Amino acid sequence: MLTYSTVAFRPALLVSLFLAAATSVAQDRHVALTLSEGTSMAAALSPDGTTVAIDLLGRIWTLPIAGGTARVLTDEYCDARQPTWSPDGNHIGFQSYRDGNWHVWSVATDGTDLRQHTFGPHDDREPSWAPGGGHMVFSSDRSGNYDIWTLDIETEAVTQLTTDQRDDHSPTYSPDGSQIAFVSNRRDGTGIWMQSADGSERLVAEARGTVGAPSFSPDGQHVLYNVVSGMRSALYLTPATGGESRVVSTDGEDVFPFRAAWISSSEFLYTADGKVKRASAETGQRRVVEFQATVSFIRSAYTRRPRDFDSSAPRPVQGILTPAVSPSGDSLAFIALGDLWITRNGVPERLTDDPYVERDPQFSPDGGRLLYSSDRGGSMDLWVRDLTNGTERQLTNQPTAEVFGTWSPDGTRVALITSLGMDRDVQTLDTSTGEMRLVDRNLFRPSRPTWSPDGTTLALSALTPNSGRFREGSNQILLIPLEEGERRRFAPIENAEVGSRGVDGPVWSPDGRRMAYASNGGLWTVEVNRRGEPLGPPVQLVDELADSISWTGDSRTIVYQTVDDIARVSLDDGTIQRTALGLRWTRHLPTETFVVHAGQLFNGTSPELQREVDIVIEGHRIREVTGHRADLHNGRVVDASGLTVMPGLIDMHAHLDFARLGHKLGRIWLAYGVTSVRDPASDPYGILERREAVESGARLGPREFATGRMFDGTRIYYSGDTAISTGAELQRELDRADQLEFDMIKTYVRLSDLMQKRIIDFAHEHGMPISSHELYPAVALGADAVEHIGGTSRRGYNPKVSALRRSYEDVIQLLAQSGMTITPTVGLMGGHQLAVDRDPTIVEDTQFTLFPTPTIESARRSAARNRGVNASQIQRVQPMNETVRRIVRAGGHVVAGTDSPFIPYGLALHTEIAGYVDGGLTPFEALQTATVAAARALGQEGTLGVIAAGSLADLVAVEGDPLTDITSTRKVEFVIKNGEVHTLQALLAGPGR
Repeated sequence: MLTYSTVAFRPALLVSLFLAAATSVAQDRHVALTLSEGTSMAAALSPDGTTVAIDLLGRIWTLPIAGGTARVLTDEYCDARQPTWSPDGNHIGFQSYRDGNWHVWSVATDGTDLRQHTFGPHDDREPSWAPGGGHMVFSSDRSGNYDIWTLDIETEAVTQLTTDQRDDHSPTYSPDGSQIAFVSNRRDGTGIWMQSADGSERLVAEARGTVGAPSFSPDGQHVLYNVVSGMRSALYLTPATGGESRVVSTDGEDVFPFRAAWISSSEFLYTADGKVKRASAETGQRRVVEFQATVSFIRSAYTRRPRDFDSSAPRPVQGILTPAVSPSGDSLAFIALGDLWITRNGVPERLTDDPYVERDPQFSPDGGRLLYSSDRGGSMDLWVRDLTNGTERQLTNQPTAEVFGTWSPDGTRVALITSLGMDRDVQTLDTSTGEMRLVDRNLFRPSRPTWSPDGTTLALSALTPNSGRFREGSNQILLIPLEEGERRRFAPIENAEVGSRGVDGPVWSPDGRRMAYASNGGLWTVEVNRRGEPLGPPVQLVDELADSISWTGDSRTIVYQTVDDIARVSLDDGTIQRTALGLRWTRHLPTETFVVHAGQLFNGTSPELQREVDIVIEGHRIREVTGHRADLHNGRVVDASGLTVMPGLIDMHAHLDFARLGHKLGRIWLAYGVTSVRDPASDPYGILERREAVESGARLGPREFATGRMFDGTRIYYSGDTAISTGAELQRELDRADQLEFDMIKTYVRLSDLMQKRIIDFAHEHGMPISSHELYPAVALGADAVEHIGGTSRRGYNPKVSALRRSYEDVIQLLAQSGMTITPTVGLMGGHQLAVDRDPTIVEDTQFTLFPTPTIESARRSAARNRGVNASQIQRVQPMNETVRRIVRAGGHVVAGTDSPFIPYGLALHTEIAGYVDGGLTPFEALQTATVAAARALGQEGTLGVIAAGSLADLVAVEGDPLTDITSTRKVEFVIKNGEVHTLQALLAGPGR
């Protein structure tokens, strides 16, 4: 029960020491590790059988077959994987990502003569040397899917061998060179296939699951290969002519999915359980080839950029979201400070002033109406505002998570994108009748659509994968005819992105002659015909970052957003005019002083609960924490005498997009006791708009630490990824991160390590931490954090965790000894679903009613069908939770995060930390991952994650004892965020400030 009493209270002065101070890494950290295990490591045997090559940590090492000290041949920038020996034993081939794509490389066995053999924008993987030594065979997506190719070592000419429409990969030659075995998922069967010298092909061994690379026995009579199926990874031996396969690995063995090497006609070498092993195919006996590999590096100190939580001085609005120009060119519509705005005669005017979320405004072709999205009707729907009389009309009423649209040229229809999950449907809506028509479906997060002038075709930016084997690809223009005809795709410039699949194009000019779009760090146009097909090469108009592109009605001017202003470029003469909107905002800071009387207190640092504690809050900070004193209760008192008070929780990996859930998103976070969130990938202006809206008091929500778009390589997957292809483009993006004062930078999976090093150096010079999916060499280059134990990897397998979800000494020790932070997100890998299956009442929590009705109904239907937890679920999840325990006990830094919205906002953080307890952490240790450890990783140690004098007043009051029962963290009664009290009942009831 929450009660108040009010009497006069003497205010106290918060002194300047409460300001967020710059946080420094204390000193350079020298790290030297000698490793004897590797995660997802491959091995190859020299032709003379004396030396083993391994690809530990993405570097090629050699060691004696008897075991011993490993000698490194390649540096940390190669990401060298899957070694193969030349027949003369003088060179080792491998796939390398050094230049930003996978290519075939080789190095001499003394570490000299490092050579790149294949080139271009393609991925060339899994090389294997031919018996004669003059060729290598490899897989490549050069043809649009993965096929088998050969490489002439001397001339570097490549020749395609297979042409099936399905993916072929992981090839190897037979000992006599007459056949090539490879893996394929063809319609005639998934498994090991064989191609003979005459080009004929046959299925040798069919397999269910993920099939690993084959290897021939020395006499060519048998093939050894790996299959991962469910939570089993096994080696199979099959006759090369076809026949019954048998398992030659042991039950429970974590066999890594790489090519085995034959030592003799009966003995083979392979990797499993973090080790290099040799085994007999006849007797089953096996032994470990022990190795020791030493890596060393220096983690350099730097000073964190301070974050201001206390100033109430007016400051410029930076969060200008999706500005759009009117047809006449004299007005702009945009989102800022949580509301919809328009400029009239250059003066900004606020059109809405409420806690709801508005998004994506667009003028009608006649300029008299404004189309935008809002959740004021209960979900994100389309609304139209008459700019003459101010009346509004709701166009859609769908329980979707997101909706945004564009006007048809005649203003009678709207093309809209709707979604509840990751995929989107494209529809048209008749604005007079309300009739909806499905145009396309299940597109992966496309851009906002644009209309041809005759209203017969829609164009948008859509992901085009480079192959069916891996998900990454490029953004291309997708043309969708609304009547008859086929969908068509094109890239104005090959291997260059079309926008970020948001509001960066393509945008059709009103006269239909051109499309405008952002690409390669600039603004471009391409001439098109009436169907949207290109008539010539694109033209670059502007050599600066351009977002939110829109045309004036005469098709002579393009308006776009730059880092610090709104610009308009004339197509007549190329002149650019710049406009600063001049809006300012002020941080809302409470001034009241009051006391929270806690029956029990978890302060974030002590493993024991304190009893009967008074917490004095002055404004937005804690002034004093003391034992219960009656003399303090002469002002307003928040009674938590029957509850446990703990620090506000911090989710260290979630993606906040209010366009998904509207204003309810902020209430969901607070209702689950989450007062701060780190968002490692978002629209650069979206994060600023959210932050300014929340901090100004226009909208409820957690405190946000965030970055802009993820920095990625020349292939991307998610909308909003930034594909970096040149150094100049990279510098523009880095300068934007600095100018917009991002809290961090995140690099993604297709960025080369050399490029990552440049980003790390820049980020640290400007006081920003950096995170990625990469562990090594990122940890050696200075990266501050790594996301996910699992997660996406450019390799097709994960060097942090095996297919059986196990991590080995290399992962544990690199994290424990370096000080690098990891956000495991085990819930994303099955941990959250396991928690729900164990306790279906989780989705009956009162807070869960804040989610959209379809989400609630789906979750509760699933819970009603629940048949309990099965062993395979535990096998998939438990090893990762045990890895969390091993990292923490070894002295590493683990912080809790969820990657929501893939799993439910707010709730998923509770199931995440509860999973850590299942893995062996104490509730105290688990809670610290979402409080004091998370605050430390944010550079806010002593400011967040603790309840102490001087810290920000972020508190949660729950029923029960979370240090005994971790599930008590969900039983929230009230939350205090930045010194303001929000009861659970108030958060559930509806919007408010």
